[in-house]
Amino acid sequence: MIEHLTQPSPAELDALTALWEASVRATHDFLSEEDIPFFRQMVRNEALPAVDLYVTRDTGDRTDGTDGPGGTDGPGGTDGNRGSTATGPTGETGRDNRANEFGGFTAFAGVAGDMLEMLFVAPGMRGKGFGRQLVNHITRHCGVRRVDVNEQNPQAAGFYERMGFRTAGRDATDPSGRPYPILHMELGHAPHTGLVPIPSLLIDRIDIDFRAEVPGTDTEKQP
Repeated sequence: MIEHLTQPSPAELDALTALWEASVRATHDFLSEEDIPFFRQMVRNEALPAVDLYVTRDTGDRTDGTDGPGGTDGPGGTDGNRGSTATGPTGETGRDNRANEFGGFTAFAGVAGDMLEMLFVAPGMRGKGFGRQLVNHITRHCGVRRVDVNEQNPQAAGFYERMGFRTAGRDATDPSGRPYPILHMELGHAPHTGLVPIPSLLIDRIDIDFRAEVPGTDTEKQP
């Protein structure tokens, strides 16, 4: 079940920040150790308070489906999941008590207007469809049409492509000016390729004159 967290408490913001860090450490191996505290304070103090938060919590239920990346990128970043699972003492695959480390949160999305600013899934909860559920919800009910993704996180880009997003642009650095290229993706956007589309035989009418050209005549001058 997806919950709109309208007035998150300081403890909830701390829990979501911890989830963000765990997810980033599991998926963003291109970041340096020095980057983590820089982005952590930005996420906790600037990014999370500035977005509409949609969250899922650990209720013991299991959902099927390919999950999102570890997150959308940039400081908040929409993540790309690596599909890690955990096996509990009873042999149950996929259940991870680490969700309790994050206040019971299993995943969250941060939305600003039509932009998905953040999407992160707890490391032990990947591959269970939480990311897909959140993206389906915010695109259908919140008007989300855009997302920025780290180019160095191809799994995240692949996830959003499967969700219907297409790359519309690219920046060589992230919003903070760090050397992490950003892909700008839009829902349903198809970049112009210069190819002429093939007409549909069901909806496009093509009039073709099949009259044979008579040798020695100029058909273009005929009335």
